[in-house]
Amino acid sequence: MSRKAEYQESLKQDILHQTLTLASEEGWPGVSTRKIADRLQTSTTAIYHYFGGKDAILVELQREGFRQLAAVQEAALATRDGKPKKQLKAVSLAMLRFAKENPERYALMFNLNGAVCHGDASEEALVSMRQVQSVVEQLTADNVESVLMHWFAMMQGFVALALHDCHADRFEQLVDEAVSRFIKGL
Repeated sequence: MSRKAEYQESLKQDILHQTLTLASEEGWPGVSTRKIADRLQTSTTAIYHYFGGKDAILVELQREGFRQLAAVQEAALATRDGKPKKQLKAVSLAMLRFAKENPERYALMFNLNGAVCHGDASEEALVSMRQVQSVVEQLTADNVESVLMHWFAMMQGFVALALHDCHADRFEQLVDEAVSRFIKGL
């Protein structure tokens, strides 16, 4: 890779990183191309050159987030291979941990906390949902799509509570218990 290409890739990564940092400090509504450029001591023209604007930055961060979540979930599933009940617990806890470790990225992925991404990361999002769906299919044949959406709603609730509760450490136990009850209801 040439020096120019390395610089360009480095600047693109810096733009993405500073966008997340800015969101962490000011919230997603406070993110603007001007503020990102100021942090990087560059012009908004450079940002538009590499991304075309704020929306494209957010889409890239969203896609990247779904790829990271899918990787975390895949690793969790592999630890419990062949045991779908334990896999559902493992993937649920992996999702909770990912959200706690990456709150701004998670908010952007699911358009929470003032994050609004108008792009399409549906392909990346489907990968992680398909991972969970494959586990749910092993647990029940009864309206898998509905069961998957119930699981997702339950997890979104726990994530929201965990991200806004000062005692977030207790949520892993609560998720474990809730998933056990969820499985019993299948």
